[in-house]
Amino acid sequence: MTHLHFTFGPVQSFVAQARRTRDLYAGSFLLSHLAMAAMAEAEAAGGKVILPDYSTLKSQKTEHAIAPNRFLAEFPDEAAAVSAAKRASDALLSAWQNITEHVWKNFLDSVAAQDNDTRAIWDRQITAFWEIAWAVGKPEESNLLDRRKNWRTPRTPIEGGDHCTLMGQWQELSGFIRSQEGGRQEAFWQKVRKQPKVKKLDLEDDERLCAIAFVKRFFPQVSNKAIERELDMQSWPSTVTVAAIPWLRVIKDRPKVHADAKAYAELVGNEPGARVSSARRLAALKNFPPAAGDFATLSGNFLNRTALENKRGTPLTNEDRRALLLKELHKLEEATGDRAGNFYALLLMDGDRMGALLRKHTARAVTPCLTKFASEVPGLIENEHHSGRCIYAGGDDLMAMLPLDHALEAVTAVRELYRKSFVGEEKKITASISAGLVFAHYRCAFSRVLEHAHHLLNTVAKGTPDKDALAIGVIKPGGVTCQWVSKFNHFIGDGSNCFAPLIEAYRRGERHERDGLSASFLYNLRERFGELFDNADERPCAADDKPDAASADPLDAATIEALFVAEYLHGRREKNDTAKSQRQSDEAKQLMQQLLKVCYQGDPRRANGRKRFDLAGARFVKFLALAGKEGAE
Repeated sequence: MTHLHFTFGPVQSFVAQARRTRDLYAGSFLLSHLAMAAMAEAEAAGGKVILPDYSTLKSQKTEHAIAPNRFLAEFPDEAAAVSAAKRASDALLSAWQNITEHVWKNFLDSVAAQDNDTRAIWDRQITAFWEIAWAVGKPEESNLLDRRKNWRTPRTPIEGGDHCTLMGQWQELSGFIRSQEGGRQEAFWQKVRKQPKVKKLDLEDDERLCAIAFVKRFFPQVSNKAIERELDMQSWPSTVTVAAIPWLRVIKDRPKVHADAKAYAELVGNEPGARVSSARRLAALKNFPPAAGDFATLSGNFLNRTALENKRGTPLTNEDRRALLLKELHKLEEATGDRAGNFYALLLMDGDRMGALLRKHTARAVTPCLTKFASEVPGLIENEHHSGRCIYAGGDDLMAMLPLDHALEAVTAVRELYRKSFVGEEKKITASISAGLVFAHYRCAFSRVLEHAHHLLNTVAKGTPDKDALAIGVIKPGGVTCQWVSKFNHFIGDGSNCFAPLIEAYRRGERHERDGLSASFLYNLRERFGELFDNADERPCAADDKPDAASADPLDAATIEALFVAEYLHGRREKNDTAKSQRQSDEAKQLMQQLLKVCYQGDPRRANGRKRFDLAGARFVKFLALAGKEGAE
C-alpha cells in the first residue's frame, strides 16, 4: 500500500486579500471547489481519499467552503500513486482554467479592444498563480508533505506597471501606467463597470484589479455555468450589519418599539443598498415580529449612526433626507437605551498537532472525527443564539463571522464540540484546538482583520506551550489596541468563561448596584499600576508558578490582590458597621480574584507555560461589557 500526499496554494494570501465579506466567501469557496476537483480525479485514478472523508464531502451541498487544500489518498503501488498525482494536478488546473475562461468571456472579452495587452497579463497571472506539491511514500511516512515543502522554491513573479488595488503584488489588468496614461486606464475600467452585469458593489470607482482578484470578485456570477452551482452573494452580510445584530436583538425583544422600527424602515424606503433581500439571513433576524415591518431587512449602513453619517459609504438618492433619517434613528436609539455597535468578531480555529495525531492514531481513525466536527460546527455557529456565518469548515479548520455579544460563548461551544468529536464508541482520542478571535471595527480593511486573526491563531495561541489556547485581539481603524491570550482550561470554568462574571459586575456598576465594577476603577488600575508591569521581563508570575532565575518579579499575586482590593474599597468601606465592612471586604476580595484571573495570561516567551500579569484583561472587561460602544465608538 502506498500513500499520496497532495496540497496546493497559496491559500492564506489568496483568501486574506479580500475587501469585503463576499470576497472572502468567494475565495474560500473557489479553493474548496479546486480541492474537490483534485480529489475526484485521484479517486478516478483508482485511489481512495482517506483524509478528508471525500465520500461525505461530495454528498454535501453547503453554502460554505468545506474541502481543505490538502488530502491523503492510498493506492496499491507507487506507480499508481504517481500517475494519480499528475492527474489530480491537471484536474485542478483544468477546473481553474474553466472558471477563469467563464469570467473572461462574460466580463472582459468585450473590453479587450480598449486595453494594453490585457489578455497577455491575464494569461501570465492565471497560469503562474497556483503552486502544487505532492509526495508518495509508505503509510508510516506521515510527514512526507512537510519534508517536500522544505525544499520547494516558491515562484516570485516580477510584475511591472501599476499594481492591483486588492492583491498588490500583481499588475492590474488594463496594462496602462496611471502616471503616463491615466485617462486610458480609467476608460478601460469605466467600460468594465458599465457592463449590464456589473453592479456598483462588484467594482467600485477606486478598484483596479489583477486577474486573480478579478476572478475572485466575479466568479460567483458565472458559477452556475462554471461549476454548475448557484452562489448567492446576497446571503453574506456586511461587517457593519453583523456589528448591528446585538441591537437588533434588543429591538426584537421590545414590543413597545416595534411600531417605531417599522416606521423607520418605511422612511428609509428603497435607498441604494438599504435592503438585504436574501431570505437566508442571520438566524437572529429570522422570525422578526411582523409589527416591526421590514426593519430586519435593513442593511447595517442604515442602522449604524456612524455609517449613516458617511455620505460616501452610504449614498442617498436625495442628500436632504440624511438629517431626517439620522433624527429618526436617534429616536429609536433613545427608545431602546442602546444603539448599533461598530464591532463584529472574526473567528479562526485550527486543530493542534494534527501530524502527531495522525501518526499516533492513523488517518482512518482520525478522519471520522474530523468529518463529524466539520459537519456539525456550521449549525453551531449559525444557530439563533450565536447567529454567526460560517465561511469555511473543513477538517480541523474553521473560519466564521459572529456578532460581538455571543462570540466568546461560540468559541467555547466550538472547542467543546471539537473535543467531543474525538470521543467514539471504541476509542477516545485526546485532541485539542486553538483559536484566534478578533473584535474588529467595521471600517477596518477586511484583509487587515484577517491577517491579524491569522497572527493571533498561528503565532500567539499556537505559540503557547502545549497549544490548546485562545488569543483575542481588538483592532480599530487606528490599529491593534488590545491583546489577550490564555489556555482554554483557564478561559473556561463553571460552564462559562472567565470574563462572564466580570462583565456582569461591570453592568451592575453601570446600574450603581453593590459589588459592581466601574469604568473609573479600571482606569485607576491602569494609571496607578500599569507602569509597574510595562516591562515584559519584569511581570510577576502567578502564585503557583516558579519565578525565572533571570527575571525579578516586582510583586507576587497575593500582593497585587491586596492592592486591588484596597483600591476597590477606597471611599466605599462602611466605617460604622463592622459586619457590613467585613462583608464588603469579602465581596471585594472575591471580585478581585476574578479580575486577577483575566489579568494573568499565557506568554510564549516564558518557560514552562508560566503566566504573566497584564492589565489588558481588565481593558477587555470594559470593552466586552460595553460591546465596544465606548465614547464615540
